[in-house]
Amino acid sequence: MENQAAMLRAIAQHAGLPALRELAGRAGVQAAYRVTVHYFDRRARDSVGTAEFSRVSGARLTVVFLGALGHRPLQHPLAPSRYEALVRALQMLRFDNLSDQPDIPLHGVDLWMVERAAGGFVKSVILAPALARGTYALLIDTIKEYLPTALKLVV
Repeated sequence: MENQAAMLRAIAQHAGLPALRELAGRAGVQAAYRVTVHYFDRRARDSVGTAEFSRVSGARLTVVFLGALGHRPLQHPLAPSRYEALVRALQMLRFDNLSDQPDIPLHGVDLWMVERAAGGFVKSVILAPALARGTYALLIDTIKEYLPTALKLVV
């Protein structure tokens, strides 16, 4: 999993995005969530969607598609109710206690990394959506429901 985690974090780094820990540590930011998506067969651009909540600017979602639009971040407002529902859903799944999805092959599957950061705390979970079962499938459904813009396909 370490190689997969490094590869997924490199997508955000290559897109010029700060580490989630850094983002969550900025003044006024209460929490940040990130979904990094890697398409093994290159049918779409890898992407990074970052939802953050700030006391000053509220909730917003920023999405970057690697190799598209000059890595220009696309900003979307995120309704406070949707943000709060995402947070509640992740708490119900006990996201902070999840480990990476077991038995993910090294090649041949799309990968997601879902991360949460608040203050100095950072938690990440690596998933292979096509193989997800149980709590991992529920986590995927949660992201699809509350952050669908973060999962858009750009070719």
